[in-house]
Amino acid sequence: MNRNERLLSWRGKRGVTIVELLVVMGIIALLVALLLPAAQSSRTAARRASCTNNLKQLTLAMHGYHDAYGKLPPPVTNSNRPDYMGTYSIHARMLPYLEYGPLYNGINFTIGSAPLESPGLPEPLPRDLPGLAANGTAYRTSISLFLCPEDAAAFSDTGCDYRGNTGVGWFIAANAEFPDSANGFFPETKPRVGFADVTDGLSHTVAFSERLRGTGRRGDPDPSRDFFALMTMVQTADQLLTACRLAARSDGRSFVDGGRWWFWSGRERTLYNHAQAPNGRVPDCLFWSMISSAGMATARSLHPGGVNVGLGDGSVRFVKDSIVPTVWRAIGTRNGGELVDY
Repeated sequence: MNRNERLLSWRGKRGVTIVELLVVMGIIALLVALLLPAAQSSRTAARRASCTNNLKQLTLAMHGYHDAYGKLPPPVTNSNRPDYMGTYSIHARMLPYLEYGPLYNGINFTIGSAPLESPGLPEPLPRDLPGLAANGTAYRTSISLFLCPEDAAAFSDTGCDYRGNTGVGWFIAANAEFPDSANGFFPETKPRVGFADVTDGLSHTVAFSERLRGTGRRGDPDPSRDFFALMTMVQTADQLLTACRLAARSDGRSFVDGGRWWFWSGRERTLYNHAQAPNGRVPDCLFWSMISSAGMATARSLHPGGVNVGLGDGSVRFVKDSIVPTVWRAIGTRNGGELVDY
């Protein structure tokens, strides 16, 4: 092959031009832009389905416990013993019905056990140390069933995203002074509730919902996750909303360990109330220096537009943030006389 033939052969072999490369890159970018939202939507739907299943398991475990004992698990175990702190959570009580029988059998419920952190309180007292030592393996165990996949960024894997409904109002007991308190599925006082006490109907009353775990960031609270210091007594849920607004503007005291432990009870960890609608704009607040604290713990999640709830009949539904507040409160009471559809 002479020189001219080699030159003609070389000219016949064209490479990819810059224009063609840019066109291909543009097509790829367009396809990625079209596929990413669909992939993200699919992942979000999968996480929400997993969350729904977790709540379903909790409601079924609640029914299993009720079948065995005729009552719902108590959020607080009362005792006359001065050395006994009965703050074991409803989740700890339901472990055998969640296929965690061996873990349940390893818990010594006869020893009082105060939580490691409470709003405004120092470290556990010497009287609480035996219980902490005896049950250390249990409360340090991470249970995936108690953790919402959407809340994966939370700092604690020994925590709880699914909480029991303790009622509407702020206090732990129901009386004339606190008329809208302790009227949920899991009131923090005696007597214990059974299904027969849910006179509004199991299908009309929420047993469980979601709440995001705390940030764990001392001095840098997130109003959508953490609690502020409630320093004044109130009577009703409406007064509580005003008090929590003021608490968030006060001296900055906050409790950032919310939901860190599934093992203990209280609105700090495993209970919530229906004072305001899901993902409400008012920051949550808890009464300072009180174990199993009174206050406001609102249902909150990262699911777009609302939260999942587990009803007393075992069904699970999605409730939008836009639900009418009075309806949200109505489905948060077991005996308010409201039969609402939503």
